[in-house]
Amino acid sequence: MTNTLAVVVSGFSRTVIAFALAATSVYAQTPAADRPAVGPERPFQLAPRVERTLANGLRVIATRQTAIPKVSITLTVLSGYSSDPADLTGLASMTADLIQEGTKTKNSRQIRRDAFGMGGTLTAAASQDYTSVSARGLAEFAPQLLDLVADVAMNPTIPEDELAILKKQHLQTVAQQKASPQFLANRTFRRELFGTHPYARTSETEASLQAMDRAKLVAFHRDHYRPNNAFLLIVGAIDPDAMLAAAEKTFGAWTRGEVPAPAFPSAPALTGRKVFFVQRPNSIQSSIALGNTAVKRADPRWYELTLANTIYGGAFNSRIVRNIREEKGYTYSPQSALTGFANAGFYRFAADVRNEVTGATLTEVFKEIDKMRAEGSDGAELQGAKQYLRGIFPIQTATQTGLSATLNNVYVFGLPKDYPETFRARIAAVTPEQVKSAAASLFGSENSVIAIVGDYEKVKSQLGAFKDITVLDTEGKTIASPQ
Repeated sequence: MTNTLAVVVSGFSRTVIAFALAATSVYAQTPAADRPAVGPERPFQLAPRVERTLANGLRVIATRQTAIPKVSITLTVLSGYSSDPADLTGLASMTADLIQEGTKTKNSRQIRRDAFGMGGTLTAAASQDYTSVSARGLAEFAPQLLDLVADVAMNPTIPEDELAILKKQHLQTVAQQKASPQFLANRTFRRELFGTHPYARTSETEASLQAMDRAKLVAFHRDHYRPNNAFLLIVGAIDPDAMLAAAEKTFGAWTRGEVPAPAFPSAPALTGRKVFFVQRPNSIQSSIALGNTAVKRADPRWYELTLANTIYGGAFNSRIVRNIREEKGYTYSPQSALTGFANAGFYRFAADVRNEVTGATLTEVFKEIDKMRAEGSDGAELQGAKQYLRGIFPIQTATQTGLSATLNNVYVFGLPKDYPETFRARIAAVTPEQVKSAAASLFGSENSVIAIVGDYEKVKSQLGAFKDITVLDTEGKTIASPQ
């Protein structure tokens, strides 16, 4: 399971953002005289949040969001892929799957039936730095949904028969991932970028899955699912004070414990442009992922870094989209993303391009990076990026799931408590000088990891500018360069 959950956007929000990006492109192509005037920006204010820390260390945060008569309850445990043993990648993810399959009083069918009967669902999933157990349903059943989340998190039986079924399913997923050039490019990029750092881990492997047994899953749950290693977030058409009282009643008996902290060695130093080519014979295109390490999510420079990335490749009308999609037609959907975790982060450009333009794409990507680093951005381009980010933020927090995701980031990564209320003002305050400085620190030019998945024989003649090329098989093992 790949994990880009450091910055989470709901499915509804992704749809709205895609529509907004398309509208932005159309707007940019419309003559200025024909464009309607931009109306005044409306104030953005969320309902106050009520917080309390229980005696056992569990933080509880509740806030009203009454767009629909539902509630979103998220219990986040601050352990994820980063807490997996190095030889058991995916242990946190498998634990999240198994706790949904039975408790001391309910089997998996009863758990799903109870959630469905309250007009909702219950899910659990692991990300890089955390695992979340989430229930969504009708607000009138909020206390009962809270009980269901608590039962799953606190009293799982982790049944042996369900583990056997899930292992088979996960092994099938691993096999399917090997057939995905995009997955292989991302996995190779992350492994080579982070080395022995836990953020190199993106998914389980056959070896790690085969090594998992019930005892290891029970131990992971016992060691990490503790109230002093978690927080509870309740968003919906609820009375916050009443929900805090209900949470104390439901979770108050949960016992705290010592939680092992993940080890974060330094990521490898990047020196030069290193190409890691995953040989996939007969590929008709190359899947590219390139970039470098970046700051952790809580870094105060996040705002200017986000703006720099938005201008470069993080929006539909960005520079790299205009260059290699609109002008040259090299690819349909190039993208650039800034991802921040608790201990570090990374910047990554990604695109699928035709074999014959693999080298030309890399040339244009680095050309735009160097231009961004040297000149930054100012004027209408910078103002447009600010308006875009300031405009989509209220859309991202308009739903209960979207607001929950935003608040989850606040408490996982230790962001300022007023982050949602001040985000737009902080974006507006970024100066051209800060954007230029951010571009220089964010976009590695001479020092970068470049992962390419494709047919080496068909594109090797285009890679003459790169002196450090390692050829790998789809398992990630070094092989001789195909002749």
